[in-house]
Amino acid sequence: MLAVDEILELLKNGEWHGLREIADKTQLREFKVELITSFLAEYDFLEFNKKEKKIKLSPQLLLFLKKIEDIER
Repeated sequence: MLAVDEILELLKNGEWHGLREIADKTQLREFKVELITSFLAEYDFLEFNKKEKKIKLSPQLLLFLKKIEDIER
């Protein structure tokens, strides 16, 4: 599975997650997680609280992923 796929999978619950938590669960380095999530946040796929180093899916992407899941079922 691609790193970005692993990150998105963990964020599908719509909650805030710390970068350290994501790094631990994906076994990626925190720097790599921050690099990927910063890119996704730049294009509004994620909300990124840089002060607290927390991320969550944007409401639009969360809705899109849920619709894709429904279609695939």
